[in-house]
Amino acid sequence: MTTDDAPSSTSVATREIVLQALCLVGLAVSAMLLVDYVRPPVFCADHGSGCDAVRQSSFARPFGVPLPVPGALYFVALLGLSLLGASDRARRLLASLGLLGVLAGVALVAIQGFVLHHWCRYCIVVDASSIIAGALAVSLRMDVRAPDAPAPRRRVPSYAVTGAALLALLVPLGYGLSRPSERPIGPNAPTIAPLPDVIAQLQQRDVATIVEFVDYECPFCRRQQEALAPVLASYGARVRVIRKNVPLSFHEHARDAARAACCADEQGRGEAVAAALFRAEDLTPAGCERVAREAHLDLEAYRACLASRRPDVVIERDLNDARAAGVSGLPTLYIGVERFEGLTDATALRASIERALHGGPADAAGHAPQGG
Repeated sequence: MTTDDAPSSTSVATREIVLQALCLVGLAVSAMLLVDYVRPPVFCADHGSGCDAVRQSSFARPFGVPLPVPGALYFVALLGLSLLGASDRARRLLASLGLLGVLAGVALVAIQGFVLHHWCRYCIVVDASSIIAGALAVSLRMDVRAPDAPAPRRRVPSYAVTGAALLALLVPLGYGLSRPSERPIGPNAPTIAPLPDVIAQLQQRDVATIVEFVDYECPFCRRQQEALAPVLASYGARVRVIRKNVPLSFHEHARDAARAACCADEQGRGEAVAAALFRAEDLTPAGCERVAREAHLDLEAYRACLASRRPDVVIERDLNDARAAGVSGLPTLYIGVERFEGLTDATALRASIERALHGGPADAAGHAPQGG
């Protein structure tokens, strides 16, 4: 190798090392995201965060596959190709895969910024790693050495890179999957504070009033219903449930389901339809109509309601009530004067209903239930 070739070889080696380092970072963070996709979140567990928004969106599982899976495969493939050497074929494959990674990374960043309007910090790390590593892979295509030129010395042995890749994948998976499932449904301490007016005016004497802010497509709202439904059934008329529709923008069919629930309310079948919507796999307009049919709604009246602005007026009112109550994440519900945010188990829900029925926390907090 001549003196003139040395700077170019050094540049190539440096780019290879940076590319491999970015692949390791992307692989490790993809493994962390995969943990949060397949179990209650461990690494990005902030309720109502951008991570929640992205993870619950319709873009999170293309063809039913959690997005971190193709992400991890991309980084493994890019890393493997970078170890094959500087042959024309290896560099061509590396550049093709790198270009795909650049396009995918840019698209995913654009979806977060312009479609979901939420940012997942771990996703941004993965997307940035994909874009930069992909660009480096494309740049290496321009540095294919001549067939008779000596191969540049590799600064990092292949076995070391392979070992680092295994650690980057297995350590986050092992740690995350071994963590106890603390988030799903458990005891949740309520907040007791002066009730917002929009909640206080709904309270009635001699019944426990539950005001629940819901999105029928939200997986956490759905899991909350699994705990809440049997509790409600055991109290009958002593508990009154008022649902406020908060369809989140990143759930594709949440508003369709909310409109269907509003039209079911007009026919006095709101509770039955709400329960069915929480269980339904298909919340498209056609899926919601199927729920309405199975709940024995008058379909002609249901369709006329959907064609009007009446459900949208109700939803906008509910959204205003959610803002007035300071709702920042779902599920959020009030039982009497107690506010619960996040998933709450049946024991805590039942205890709160008992306090609402017997006035326990109201006396302590100085909030007697209002007549209505």
